[in-house]
Amino acid sequence: MASARSAALFVALATAGSPVFAQAPPRTQTPTTLPPQATPIPSAADLAHDRIDAMWRTGAQEAWFTGAFLAAVPFSKIDPILDQVKTLLGTYRDTSGANGTYLSTFEKGTESVRIHIDGSGKIDGLRLLPPKLAAVSLDDALKRLQQFTGTLSYALVEGRTHRAAYFAATPLAVGSAFKLAILAALRDRVAEGELHWDQVVPLDPHWKSLPSGVLQDWPDRTPITLATYANEMISVSDNTAADAAADIAGDAALARYELRNAPLLRTRELFILRSAANARMLQKWIDGSPSQRRALRKAMASMPLPDAASVPSTPGDLRAEWLFSADELCTLMSRVADLPAMSIDPGIASPADFRRVAYKGGSEPGVLSLVTSVVTHSGRTLCFAATLNDPAKDVDSSGFTAAYGSVLSAVARM
Repeated sequence: MASARSAALFVALATAGSPVFAQAPPRTQTPTTLPPQATPIPSAADLAHDRIDAMWRTGAQEAWFTGAFLAAVPFSKIDPILDQVKTLLGTYRDTSGANGTYLSTFEKGTESVRIHIDGSGKIDGLRLLPPKLAAVSLDDALKRLQQFTGTLSYALVEGRTHRAAYFAATPLAVGSAFKLAILAALRDRVAEGELHWDQVVPLDPHWKSLPSGVLQDWPDRTPITLATYANEMISVSDNTAADAAADIAGDAALARYELRNAPLLRTRELFILRSAANARMLQKWIDGSPSQRRALRKAMASMPLPDAASVPSTPGDLRAEWLFSADELCTLMSRVADLPAMSIDPGIASPADFRRVAYKGGSEPGVLSLVTSVVTHSGRTLCFAATLNDPAKDVDSSGFTAAYGSVLSAVARM
C-alpha cells in the first residue's frame, strides 16, 4: 500500500512515498577559454532548462538519462507521465528557474520540476511535483473533483461543521490512509503511559511486508524507537513500519478505531490475500464475520510473504481493504494532526500557504485517498479528506491530486 503523491520521477517513480531530492546542486561546466571554432559547452543550468523545455514540447530522449536512472525508471514510463501532465494542464508555454528547481507554465496551471545533471551532461535525477491548476473559487475547485470517474467521497470540515461534503459518510477503500488509525492507537497507549515514543522495539522479521517503504530491507532485530516506526509509517508510508506499529499498539487499542474493519488487516496480510494463489482465502475474508476473519489472520501468520510479482497490479476486490468514510478520516486526523510524524511530508499542500500542515495519503490500483489538516494564516483549522475508488481501472492520480490541491489553495484564501 502506498502513500499518494502525483506521478513523479526521481530515480524511481514516486507513487509510494516522497522521494528526497538529495543530489548535489548542479555545477557550472562552462570553460573559461575555448579552442578556436569550438562550440560553447552549456552550463548544467542551461542544459537542465533546455531538457525540460524539450521534454514538454517534443518528448524525452533516452540518451539524455544516465544508465542508473533508466535502470530504476524504464524509459518507456517517462513520456506517458509527461503526457498525463500535458493532458491535465493544457498547452505548454515556457519554463523558468535555476539550480535544479524549475517551474513549467501551461495554459491551465503549472508544474514544478526538480532535475539534476551529472558531470557528463546526463540527467541522473528528475522529479515532477504535484501539478497545480490555476486558482479558482472553492466551489469551482470542488466541482473539479466531481468530474472524475469512479465513486467519490469528500468532506471539508472546520471543527464539527461541514464547509463542504459529498457522500461524506460513505465508506470507501482508502489504502494507506488507514495508518492514521494505527497512529491514533499508538498515541492512546503513549498517553496512558503504557508506551513511550523513545521506547526501542527491535524489528521483528514477522512484521516485514512489501514496499512502499524501506524497513523490509533492514536487518532483523534492528533496534528502532516507536517514534521512528511512526515517522516511517506516515512520512513514506512504510508498510513494515505500519505492521510493526499495529502489533505494538495491540488489537485492543486498535479496536477503538477499526470500525467496520474488524479485525484490522496488516499490510502483509492484505498482500497475502491479494496474491493470485490465495483467491479462495480472499473470498473467505470478504464473506467472513469478524471471528472468522480472526481465524484467517492466525492462518496467515504462518504463511510466507508473497513475491511482489504475484500481487496483481490491477484493481482488486475493494471489499478486502480498509474502509473509512471521509468524515471518519477527518476524525482520525483530528486525533493525530499535531504529532511530529504528521508534518514531515506536507503532501499536496504548499506549506507556505499555511501555519501548519498534517498529511496522510493512500493509494493502490483503483484507490486514491488524501487527508490534509491545515491551520490557515488566519488561525482557522480545517480538514479536507477526499477518496476516489474505481474497481474497474486505476484512477487518474495526477489529475485528482491536482484538483485536490486546488481545493487546498482555495482553503488557504479563506
